Amino acid sequence: MRICRFTANALLLLLLGGLLMFGFTGCFGTRYKVDYDGQKDSYHGAKDSYRAGQQVELHFDLIATDTDYSFYLDGELLNVGYSHDKGFEISFVMPEHDVKLECRWKNSMVYEPEKTMLVDYYTAIVGTDGYDHSRELVLSETSPGEYVIEVFDTAPDGKETCVTYTVPEEAKTKCYELIKKYRFDKWETMDGTAIDGAVTTLKYRNDNNSYTRASTDNMPEDGERQLSAVGNVLSAYLTEENRID
Repeated sequence: MRICRFTANALLLLLLGGLLMFGFTGCFGTRYKVDYDGQKDSYHGAKDSYRAGQQVELHFDLIATDTDYSFYLDGELLNVGYSHDKGFEISFVMPEHDVKLECRWKNSMVYEPEKTMLVDYYTAIVGTDGYDHSRELVLSETSPGEYVIEVFDTAPDGKETCVTYTVPEEAKTKCYELIKKYRFDKWETMDGTAIDGAVTTLKYRNDNNSYTRASTDNMPEDGERQLSAVGNVLSAYLTEENRID
């Protein structure tokens, strides 16, 4: 009987040891690297490495108009989601090896001049069935010293329209004066507030060609007025005189 009890205790200790080893391996397993193809700053939430089996969740918001985007993990096309507020939503399970994440794009309106998006101001009214109405004002540079604002409207019935306006460099100057004044680049690092029933986002290009995003989802006190100030600057140039038919 003593031998049986000893054997049972030994088996129990081995079982417990195995469970502990499995638990430690799951929590502290080998981490593998992600190569973002030189675009890590464009992926919100991106880390250099992840554990095998870990769910990787990323958002890519370096998005230009009239451009088609595709994402590849080790050369395999990924199925991605999209939300206007956060951009492309990328999700995959980390395998047991280093991986390479690539973003490939092409202009879908090749007959138009190339544009560099500078400021993207987006507003939407949120209803129970989604966005009842949205408007996006996109300030772009088409060539050195030449600028346009594209206005994208989505009606409650889902119909979309686009109107383009030529604008002076003054539009860019005024927007960036407000961007500097209100320090939108600091919004993501603070404990901000959000509003219900509507959403406003601002995305703008930095000197190093990266983009910064600020939103009413997380804003300081008086943040809604600060965002609206940029929208008001852009809207002031939407005149019949500046409209391109």
